[in-house]
Amino acid sequence: MCGIVGVYSRDGSEPHRKMEAALRQMTDQIVHRGPDGSGTWVNGKIGFGHRRLAIIDLNERAAQPMHTADGALTVTFNGEIYNFKDLRRELESQGHVFRTESDTEVLLHGYRQWGMDLPSRLRGMFAFAIWDEAKQELFMVRDRFGKKPFVYAWSGQTFVFGSEAKSLLEWPGFERHVDLAVIHDYLSYGYTLGARTAFAGLNRLPPAHMMLLTPTHGPENPPVPLRYWELAQIDEGKADMTKEAAAGEFLERFDEALRLRLVSDVPLGAFLSGGVDSSAVVARMSGLLNEPIKTFSVGFDIGGFDETEYANEVATQYKTDHHSFKMDYSLIETLPKTIWHYGEPYSDSSALVSTALSHKIREHVTVALSGDGGDEILLGYSRYNRFTNEVTQLQAGSAVNDPHNHHDLAFGPPTVRDRYLKYIATFRDLHKQWGYGHALMDCYLTPSADRLPALLENVTPGVAADHAARAEVETYLPDDLLIKADIATMTASLEGRSPFLDHELADWCASLPQHLRVFERNGQLEMKALLKYAMEPQLSHNILYRKKQGFSVPVKHWIRNEIRELTGDLLTSKAFLERGYLRPEFVYWMLDRHFSEREDHGTRIWCLLCLELWHQTFFERRGPGPMPLSINSQTKMAS
Repeated sequence: MCGIVGVYSRDGSEPHRKMEAALRQMTDQIVHRGPDGSGTWVNGKIGFGHRRLAIIDLNERAAQPMHTADGALTVTFNGEIYNFKDLRRELESQGHVFRTESDTEVLLHGYRQWGMDLPSRLRGMFAFAIWDEAKQELFMVRDRFGKKPFVYAWSGQTFVFGSEAKSLLEWPGFERHVDLAVIHDYLSYGYTLGARTAFAGLNRLPPAHMMLLTPTHGPENPPVPLRYWELAQIDEGKADMTKEAAAGEFLERFDEALRLRLVSDVPLGAFLSGGVDSSAVVARMSGLLNEPIKTFSVGFDIGGFDETEYANEVATQYKTDHHSFKMDYSLIETLPKTIWHYGEPYSDSSALVSTALSHKIREHVTVALSGDGGDEILLGYSRYNRFTNEVTQLQAGSAVNDPHNHHDLAFGPPTVRDRYLKYIATFRDLHKQWGYGHALMDCYLTPSADRLPALLENVTPGVAADHAARAEVETYLPDDLLIKADIATMTASLEGRSPFLDHELADWCASLPQHLRVFERNGQLEMKALLKYAMEPQLSHNILYRKKQGFSVPVKHWIRNEIRELTGDLLTSKAFLERGYLRPEFVYWMLDRHFSEREDHGTRIWCLLCLELWHQTFFERRGPGPMPLSINSQTKMAS
């Protein structure tokens, strides 16, 4: 697990010294991703940089950037290839000679052997770039679900890429501009989604895509990302499978995914929230290891925000070496660092908890397994059930326009995507209709629901939950949850691994008809029923069937109390209002309704607060590191 950067000068006009100095500056921005070593390499028009977090083959010989023995291929790589030993044996049988024990070297020999077919053979999480000196080509890849980030941009005739946007901002002459269409979508979702970032011209390589940059490409003719994988479709041939058979096969495949993720040359543990997914990970891990698992949980010392009692139950049952941490309101002080680390507008408040917990975990282990992805591949969210019910009503012709939908009927009757967006939206259409200022009014004409995959429009009750999950595999999973997991763990130089997102396991789960993943247990329809049923012999009813909670942060309370003054100052400041995102009257109204406790606008206000702090961090200030901002009820922003 590491951090990568790279520079390609199309016309070769960038001086060697400039490229080398810029690569060092770019890698300095992501030192947290790799505290165990750094390296830069420049050869003519191409240059790579790397920060290393050593997990496999701790020897210096496995440092990066790494080259083939003849110097023909060079790679900079972030991630883990879990099947690298099998690939290595296959490559050795073809005559390839290895000099290290690392998974990185497998990428070099694999690309030489299989070319652009390499990504489809990889089982793991990864983002990497390979330079082919003979062909003068740059090959770039991102893993199937987007666990590892990859961003890129053109600055004049120079192509730059890396793990994080703030590295690219360090390239001399890189121009910073806001993409207003992305801000429009951010206000709906609370994160930036898809290929575009909030920095105009700075893009993400989408999950499950690869891209080949050749000498013919330039800013006016950029390379096009190509998809190399998509989640398996439902296999109707499995419709007659019994739930007993499905549960048994699931556990076999789940254990295989876990075994692959237990390979490490450094200490390893697991997140344990007390929820179904992380509890299942710990329960099955316990049967695969010969020593107590180091487990970690976190909660707030406030009612309704603490699941640690359930984590303690699982830890006691499986005799783990358990560490439980309590967070308090001082957590808000980490917000400036969080804004800087994410590098884009991002308002999932649980990022504060995930980051703080990751730092605690790193005091004990270097690798931690998590339950990320279980809800998406096994249909766990309650909103999937609500969406199914609404689709049933639509099909029966009995659906009405929900007054809470807040859909602007000027756009016509709500589409199915409009109806789904109401379950996840921060600012809804009517908020935007009333609240948008001059900067975003043109964007309002493009509904943010259109950013959801079109497959939601072609839906029936029998596949509604499945289609909703597939839509979120393309949006919410990579652009919110996995970005959060990557950034939170990497700020602490901790590697997170997600067995539910093993692509072979996920493909098998996705191929199951919906009725094998969601069915009745204990007299009621259960989301994620297959996992719960499979784990009944190993986890208590209380762990499996209580109401889902998840990480949550008391932002509405913070905004009314600890950071009330700061929030009011920032969101009514001349700088914020002159950006023109929202009408001043709307901002004042929303703050008044929330502060007076007449309405709860906590999530929306937090969304705006994170947006303004992002602006001040990356546009107003532009200095290295987080803003020098002390956050509490008495302090204001440092000058």
